[in-house]
Amino acid sequence: MSRRINLIGVCAISGLCILLLFASHRFTSSNSYTTEYFKPRERNANLRLLNAHKFYGAKTFSGSSTYDTYPPIPTPQNSTVTIEDVLNYQRSRIADEMAEFEYPNGLYNSDASKLSDLTPETGGQPMRSIIITTWRSGSTFLGDILNAMPGNYYHYEPLLDFDIVQIRGPPNDRIAIHNLKHLLKCDYTEMESYLDFGRTHNYLFSHNTRLWRHCRLFPHFCYEPKFLGPFCKLFPLQSMKVVRLRASLVQPLLEDER
Repeated sequence: MSRRINLIGVCAISGLCILLLFASHRFTSSNSYTTEYFKPRERNANLRLLNAHKFYGAKTFSGSSTYDTYPPIPTPQNSTVTIEDVLNYQRSRIADEMAEFEYPNGLYNSDASKLSDLTPETGGQPMRSIIITTWRSGSTFLGDILNAMPGNYYHYEPLLDFDIVQIRGPPNDRIAIHNLKHLLKCDYTEMESYLDFGRTHNYLFSHNTRLWRHCRLFPHFCYEPKFLGPFCKLFPLQSMKVVRLRASLVQPLLEDER
């Protein structure tokens, strides 16, 4: 009887070892894109960033319905990550998201046939979608639908720092159009009021899920133009939702071929 029990125990342990080896092989295979995508000198830094994302994915993102927990819990993992590390990581995420994207190839006045044709960092022209509306119109829902597109960067309510007003003309119209143009060009310079508002109001960036993921991990980068500009320029699609500006004032912006 004892020999039979020992035999069963040996078989069980052997089976467990085989399963662990199989799981280890599958995990290594599924992460092979990391070693294929990054140059050797970039791998360690990006692996640190991946580990930081995994840590926070378990601690703060899973099962959460709000983006307002801020700032994140500091850990040694994110203290050694640089802006360039974040950009490299996000660049690989975008390439993965866009793997099966159907490029216009002449449709919608766009000749883009590959990712670099749409990304500003490579001299491309991103596909932009702008929603001009008013409050309680369902625009938040529509904005979230557009943000579900692969490779999209979401400028959510870029005039939030103007407070609850309808911009109908001077003096606010000039500043508002200036800000929208800067954001659509991924230029965060001369945007002090906008960025200062975001530092104390998380919802300015929280709907931009691809950006907010990094803000949660690296708050010291989040509101810096030297990070936001290059990060925004990685994306082939941009969307923007505006409720504070009259449509007549934004018409020149919509007609601008740039």
